[in-house]
Amino acid sequence: MASPLVDDKRSTLDRLPAELVECVLLDLSLDDIRNVRLVSHGVYATASSGRFKTFCRTRPVDLRSHALAKLSERIAPGSIACNLQDLTVTGVLYVTTSLEKILRTKTVPADPIDIFGKREDALGNSTAIRPNRVSASSERMVDTQRELDVLRTCQEEAALERSLGRDYSALVELFRCLREHGVLHGLRSVTLDVTIERIAERRLAPKDGGAWRPIWETAARTFQVTMRALAAAGLPLQRLDAFAHVNTCSLSGFDMACMLQDNPPDMFDDLLQNIRSLSISTSKRLLHPIGFAALQDADPDDEVHEHRFDNNRRDRLASIVPPTPAGLAELEAMAADSRDTTGLAHLLAKTPQLEELDLQSYYLYYSFLSAPSAPEGDKVTTANIVRTSGLRRLKKLTLRGRTVDVTDLLGLLNANPDLEAVDFGNIWLHGTWQPVFAHLTSANNKFTRLHFDVVFETTATGSAYVQFPGIRSGILSVPAPAGAAAFTLEGRESVLQGITYKRSEQWVMGCVQHSRWRQERRRVYGPPGAW
Repeated sequence: MASPLVDDKRSTLDRLPAELVECVLLDLSLDDIRNVRLVSHGVYATASSGRFKTFCRTRPVDLRSHALAKLSERIAPGSIACNLQDLTVTGVLYVTTSLEKILRTKTVPADPIDIFGKREDALGNSTAIRPNRVSASSERMVDTQRELDVLRTCQEEAALERSLGRDYSALVELFRCLREHGVLHGLRSVTLDVTIERIAERRLAPKDGGAWRPIWETAARTFQVTMRALAAAGLPLQRLDAFAHVNTCSLSGFDMACMLQDNPPDMFDDLLQNIRSLSISTSKRLLHPIGFAALQDADPDDEVHEHRFDNNRRDRLASIVPPTPAGLAELEAMAADSRDTTGLAHLLAKTPQLEELDLQSYYLYYSFLSAPSAPEGDKVTTANIVRTSGLRRLKKLTLRGRTVDVTDLLGLLNANPDLEAVDFGNIWLHGTWQPVFAHLTSANNKFTRLHFDVVFETTATGSAYVQFPGIRSGILSVPAPAGAAAFTLEGRESVLQGITYKRSEQWVMGCVQHSRWRQERRRVYGPPGAW
């Protein structure tokens, strides 16, 4: 390969940031890139770097028709964009309440990073307080009105795209371009994500986005549109990550069941039967709150949400719409819909080649239901997976935040004799862990890595936190340090030594330490109504 020409003066390209050079190179053919490399040190270094090669193989794209069309245009014969192998599809939620509040109150958050007044105490627990706000200048008010107009335009355009199916059509076209011109004639992985725009072109992650219910609705639509587009384009796919590593974002089993029911029975068969790795975040069905819960779950910058802080109790009560018996009965029926506990199992039943499974679970708490505390639904979901999914080829299993019966967990492990690694975090086991540990460390199995991080068991004698040898027990009033509850066995020899444990008498259900563990879990993983 020829070296770039040496010149005393740096070229214009050499003065550009590396990120901008990467964007320029993406629009060039391979022949043009080779030629430009000879006249620019910056391009030569950028195009030769491992970072750029990775940049070409991995791309994020918004689920908006113009962004999808632009990427499709780049994927042409001879284009470096044909190297795309790992794609992240991001659903975008536009929320105008923050800008509307600035105009309504003529104030802005004192801390532009912490706009909702969320704080963490010395133990890392989250506390929601009224955020400090300061007066907005006249210039800021003008800028806010302009930003609000832009954001409302984006909101309206996105709604129109959804109603006409333009984002779906553009995504199908992108997948067809990849199937025809991509180096893999398919994709190695698709990752689903959600982002929130409260101010134009300034994006927030779901855990910082505030409006958690619209976030989850956006996630559900992003999942369904992407799955339909993949199936329609006939694009081969090896790995799918559906919000498994996005905090405060999840799919319900009901969403999955509806997707399978509302489309032809065999529509997703070709797509799912070739998937080797699936990571997915699941929860119960999303119900719209009533009564005081509607104030609690409103967007933090919505005027309705502010009624929680009304000094006059009469004013606060007047803002609450009381639930009707018919409305409560309808919500009870929706919460009891069996599709919520069977949807994931039916989806997994279409993945016979699956080798890696990562299931993250959120527990949604609905105070307005007669039985709001229902981790039993999560236990039933796991039981349905064991009985219906037909998983037989798993090599790696990750379970996080799930409630499981010991019989079902053993059934899942026994049905997959090729399992080599398990990762259990925040697992509540109905039964004792002894038979599970005995199975995992048996010489008849193939396990080489076992990892546990905060696991509980419930037996006839009560519920307790599981403590492993060498793990320092936490003080009753202070949670154990991060990672102190983790226990890992690496290597076949370590696994065969077996596992001994004891039930911690200091961390039982209802104690201070367990309550703070729940607070920490809610802060890291779940929305305000989560477990």
